[in-house]
Amino acid sequence: MLEINIKEDSDSALYLQLYKKLKKKIKNEIEADTKLPPIRKLAAEVGVNPATVVKAYDMLAEEELIYKKVGSGSFVAPEKNLIQAADREDMLKHGQIKLAESINFASAVPSTDLFPVSDFKYAINQVLDRDQGEAFSYQKSQGFLPLRKSIRKYFAQRGIESSLKQIQVVSGAQQAIDIISKILLDYRDQIIVEDPTYFGALQAFNSRRAEMKSIKMEQDGANLEEMESYLQKNKIKFFFTMQNFQNPTGVSWSRKKQLRLLELAEKYDFYIIEDDILSDLYYEQKPVNNLKEFDKQGRVIYIKSFSKVFMPGLRLAFIVLPEKLLPEVLEAKYATDISSGGLTQRAFDYYLREGLLDKHISLQRSLFQKRYKLMQEQINLHLPEEVKITFKVKGGLYFWLNIPQNLDARELYEIAAQKELLFSPGYLFSINKRYSNYFRLSFAAVDEEQIKRGIKLLKDIYNNFSGMTENDDYSPLI
Repeated sequence: MLEINIKEDSDSALYLQLYKKLKKKIKNEIEADTKLPPIRKLAAEVGVNPATVVKAYDMLAEEELIYKKVGSGSFVAPEKNLIQAADREDMLKHGQIKLAESINFASAVPSTDLFPVSDFKYAINQVLDRDQGEAFSYQKSQGFLPLRKSIRKYFAQRGIESSLKQIQVVSGAQQAIDIISKILLDYRDQIIVEDPTYFGALQAFNSRRAEMKSIKMEQDGANLEEMESYLQKNKIKFFFTMQNFQNPTGVSWSRKKQLRLLELAEKYDFYIIEDDILSDLYYEQKPVNNLKEFDKQGRVIYIKSFSKVFMPGLRLAFIVLPEKLLPEVLEAKYATDISSGGLTQRAFDYYLREGLLDKHISLQRSLFQKRYKLMQEQINLHLPEEVKITFKVKGGLYFWLNIPQNLDARELYEIAAQKELLFSPGYLFSINKRYSNYFRLSFAAVDEEQIKRGIKLLKDIYNNFSGMTENDDYSPLI
């Protein structure tokens, strides 16, 4: 029992008093991972409304002094956060920074002039005329039923079979990753991630205090021999993967490795979280295969987002779940934001049914294919031989480059940023700050002229940084 006294006649609100008292006890008395009293029990002990306890717990969670486990309660967090606040801000900066005159090879979000505003405006107007005020009502937590039917059909056309029960609508892929982490992970549970991998996922897993093992990426996917060696000695909850045009490497898994991965999941009893954001951006004639297409045992939790080919601000994504996980996901979704936006879901459903999404993706694929070819040409033409594209890629929005091991891509980034050239240094994508001599270039938010100008500028910056000179056209940057 926590001995906490608060004063109703105080100038300070009850929830603030409770928050401060709990914070003091957490810092001085209560050990890490101790379960705190349930909301109603603590409310009765202190003599306050349960809503007061909820507010206090929420404030503690925001400061990462406690963590919540859906269905289990709230627990005192360990003192050390595996990703420090400064690093989190740095990660966000590399993805979101936008200077008026900058050349932004860091952002993986398409420039706003590529958004299908006219078509989506048409869809919204049709929905408003049809549904009137209903368009602004709460949807069920699982999502707008007609949209789930539409997306089920869309998936089936691409080889992914599911029931309506299995489809959950969420507010973006990041929320999907966060919700899945909440329901599957307890403190110090073990998981495996690709190395390198998407830093937003690393943040979500670190917030759950998971123990992560990273498996090195190869040209055709992660090193599965290394993975099995680890699995023989360790029990994991899941493996997080981006099977097609992986962020940041651009690698796509081979069919052979996809099938072998599913065998390992069955043999060692773990889930696979497949995050699919770029499979639509293939630049060869044949579409790529998602791992979920071959999943016969319900091992794959499939997340699909269109943020990189549509409009990221809509915050819509879809999860195809094993049915036994649905109740916990629904509970976590409701606790997070009740439901995703009703008008957005209805408009996107109309957009899908009218075939407008397929039309837009086809246009985007054609446009980004030109940028992909141009950036590859410019890299090969202008950058020194020691600056190499690490993996051959056939789609997506990124190139993963490496420089000599004695050079630090983070230092190169800092110099480039001063010249208003932005990219993403490799350490952001690793659990242990590896890849100091790697960096990612994205062509999502730049046009063809910016690609040409940016690669030439990068050449000059790199040559100056590495101490190289060119007799013909190089002059020192001032």
